[in-house]
Amino acid sequence: MPETRPGLVLHLAGASQPLHIALDPAEADALRDVLADLMTNGSTKSLTTADGGRFAVNFAHVATAHIEATRSDAYGAPARGTGFRN
Repeated sequence: MPETRPGLVLHLAGASQPLHIALDPAEADALRDVLADLMTNGSTKSLTTADGGRFAVNFAHVATAHIEATRSDAYGAPARGTGFRN
């Protein structure tokens, strides 16, 4: 069974599949408190991913969003890698 970690699930306007982003646990905790405001205001926020990277989200283009235990192959997960081959 894949390892799970806190993640942000974004359902983007016009996209049929959600986007799963593995988050740093501290980032996920902080995001829980402001996610509704980000959605209401359509703000842009830079987030720290589980692998230490940065990910910017423009919430004006997000239909719905929530935080859940996400898959280990989510964007920003340490085990996923960059997606590029040498």
